[in-house]
Amino acid sequence: MNEQLKFLIALQELDSAIMSIAEKIELLPLRLKQFETPLKEASESYQKSKTKNDTLNKKKKDKELQLDEIQDKISKLKSKSSDIKTNKEYEAHLKETKVYEQNMSKIEDEILIIMEEVETFEKDVKEEEVKIKKAEDEFREQEKILGEELKKLEAELEKEKAKRNEFSSRLDEENYHHYMNVMKRFGDKAVVETKNEICLGCNTNIPPQLFNDIKKNEDLHRCFYCKRFLYYKEPPVSDKQDKGAAPIA
Repeated sequence: MNEQLKFLIALQELDSAIMSIAEKIELLPLRLKQFETPLKEASESYQKSKTKNDTLNKKKKDKELQLDEIQDKISKLKSKSSDIKTNKEYEAHLKETKVYEQNMSKIEDEILIIMEEVETFEKDVKEEEVKIKKAEDEFREQEKILGEELKKLEAELEKEKAKRNEFSSRLDEENYHHYMNVMKRFGDKAVVETKNEICLGCNTNIPPQLFNDIKKNEDLHRCFYCKRFLYYKEPPVSDKQDKGAAPIA
C-alpha cells in the first residue's frame, strides 16, 4: 500500500476515534443532568411542604397570641368583678365575658385544626427530606462515576491526539492540507473506502478503470465529486467464498 495512503487511513481512524471520545465527553453533563432533575424536583417539593408548614406554624403562633390577649382581657374583667355595683353593670360584665370566652373557644378550635395540619405537613417534610437525601446520594454517586469516566476519556483523548500528531507529521504538507480541508467541509471523513465502483463517502459512481487503479492502493486517488481520498479494502475471506459458491439447486 502507498505509504502516504497508509498514513491517511491511520489518521482518519484516529480522527474518528477522537471525535467519538469527544462526543462521549460532551454527553457526560447530559447524563448527570438525568440525576440532577429528580434532585431538583425533590428539593422543590420539600421547599413547598416546608413553606406551607412554616406558614401554618406562624398562623398557629398568631392564634396563640390572640388567645393570650383574650385570656388577659378575661382575667382583667374578672379582677374588676368586685367593683360591680348594679345588676345592669353585672349583666354587661357577663355579656362581655361571654363574648370573649366564645372568641377564645373559636380560636382554640382553629388552633386544633392548624395543629392537625401542621402534623400532616411535618410528616410530609420528613418524607421529602428522605427523598432529597436519596436523590442527593444518587446524584453524588453518579457524579463520582462520571467524574472517573471523564478522567479516563480525557486520558484516552490525549493518547489518541499524541498518535495523531505522529501520523500527521509523516504526511506530505499538500496531502495533509487537502485532508484537513475535506474534514472541515464534511465534518466526518476525508478518507473513504470504495466498493463496487462506488465512493462510499458520497455514493458517486467511479469509472471502471479508475476503480481498478484504486484497488491496487499504489497511488493516491480522490473522488472527482466529493474530493475525498479513496482506497480499497479487500473483503473478508468468507465474503469471497460466498460469492464464489455454486448456487444451490
